[in-house]
Amino acid sequence: MKPQKNQKSSKKFGQYKKRILTAVNGSVMKKNLRVFSLLLLPLFVYAQQSPTDTSAISLSAVVNEALANNELLKKSAARLKAGQAVLQQAEGEMQPKIDANLSYGYLDIVPGFRSVILGNIEHDFFPTLSISQPLYTGGKLKHQRQEALAGMQSLEQAFLSEQLGLKLAVTAAYFQLQSLINQRQILFENRKQLETHRRYARLLVEAGHMSQLELNRIAVALAAVDGNLLRIDVDYQTMCNEMSLLLGRQEPQLLLPQDSLQVIPFEQNPENLLPVALEQNPIWKQVEWDLRKAESKVRVQQAARLPQVSAQAYYGYEFGLESFSFDENKRYFWGLNVKMPIYDGKVIDAKIKEGRAGVEQIQWQREYLQKNLSSQLQNGYGRLIERENQIAIQKQALEQAQQSYRLALIEYHAGRRSNTDLLDIQNALFNSRLTLNQAMLDYNLARAKLLAVMGIL
Repeated sequence: MKPQKNQKSSKKFGQYKKRILTAVNGSVMKKNLRVFSLLLLPLFVYAQQSPTDTSAISLSAVVNEALANNELLKKSAARLKAGQAVLQQAEGEMQPKIDANLSYGYLDIVPGFRSVILGNIEHDFFPTLSISQPLYTGGKLKHQRQEALAGMQSLEQAFLSEQLGLKLAVTAAYFQLQSLINQRQILFENRKQLETHRRYARLLVEAGHMSQLELNRIAVALAAVDGNLLRIDVDYQTMCNEMSLLLGRQEPQLLLPQDSLQVIPFEQNPENLLPVALEQNPIWKQVEWDLRKAESKVRVQQAARLPQVSAQAYYGYEFGLESFSFDENKRYFWGLNVKMPIYDGKVIDAKIKEGRAGVEQIQWQREYLQKNLSSQLQNGYGRLIERENQIAIQKQALEQAQQSYRLALIEYHAGRRSNTDLLDIQNALFNSRLTLNQAMLDYNLARAKLLAVMGIL
C-alpha cells in the first residue's frame, strides 16, 4: 500500500510542480494586472466600509486646493488685509481733514431772572465747517507711511512663507501616499510569492521530502506580511486624514494619487542656489522689510523732536434765541498751530534708543539668516546628491536580488536549494524593493525641501 501511495503522491507532486512552474513563468502583463487589482482592493473595501469618500488626486490639484481652502492660510490673508489697512491710515494722515461740527450750549447766569433783564443768552446753537492740514512735521508723516508700507510688505512675505510651508507639507504628504501604495504593492507581490512557495512546499511535505517545520516558517513569513499590510493601511488612512485637513476639506477622505512615485530631476544650477534663495526666499525678504520698518520707526521718533506745524480754519454761525441772523452771527477762523517739545523727561530719546536697538537686533538676525540659508542649501544639495546615488545603488542591488531569486527558484525546484535558502533570498529581494522605494521617497522629499529653502517650490 505504501509504495502505491508514494507513487500517487509523487505523480500528484509532479503535476502540481509543472503547474507552479508554468504559473511562475506566465505572462508579466497578467501578473501586473493581478497585483494592481490586489493593490487597490483594500482601499476600495475600506472606502465601502467607512463613511469617508474616495477622491482621485494629482499633486498640482491638491496644492492649488490647499492654497485656496486651508484655514490657517486664510487667517494669514486676513492679517495681511489688516496691514494694508494700517498703510491706508498712514497715507490718510497726510491728507486734509474736513469736519462738520455742531454744538449746543445753555447759559443761565442768574437762575430765576429773565434773560432779557441781564442780557444773557440762554441757548447757544453753533454749526461750523472746519479744515486742518499738516504743513510741516519734520518728515514724521512720511516716515510713518514708510513704516506702515514696510510692515505691510513684511506681512505679505510672511503670508508667502506660510504658503510655501503649506505647499511643502502637501507635497511631502502626496509623496508619502505614493510610497505607501508602492509598499503595499511590494508586500502583495511578496505575499503572492510566499503563497506559491507554500503550495509547492505543502506537496513536498505530503511527499515526505520536507519537514512540517519548513512549512511553518513560510506561514510565519506570511503572517509578517499580513501584519505589515495592516500597518500600511492604517498609516495610509492616517496620512489621508492629515492631508484632508491641509486641503481644508470638511470631512476626511480616502485620497488616491493618480500617478506613481517617480524620481523628479533637480534642474537648478548648484552655483546659483544662494543667489536664487536671496532673491526668492520669503523669510529672507521678510527680514529685509522688517529692517526697513525698524529704521523708519527710528526716523519717526527723531522727527518728533522737530516743530509740528499745521494750518486750521473753520467757518460757521452762532445762534441764540434772542439773535437769529445769518449776517450778524457769522463766525470764522484761520491760523497756524505750531508745536515743539521743549522737555519731555527724555521720553523721545528713550524711544529713539529703543528703535535703534530694534534695528541692531534685526541686523544680527539678518546676518545669521544669510549664513543659515547658505548652510541649509549646501546641506540640502549634498543630501540630494546622496539620495540620488542611493537610488542608483539600490537599483543595481535590486537587479542582483531579482537575478539571485530567479536562479534560486530554479535550483529549489531542481532540489539543489533548501527551503531556508529560498526564504532568505526571497526576503533579500523583498527588502531590496522596499529600500529602493524608500530611497525614491527620500530623494523627492529632499528635493522638495531644497526648493522650499530656495523659495521656488
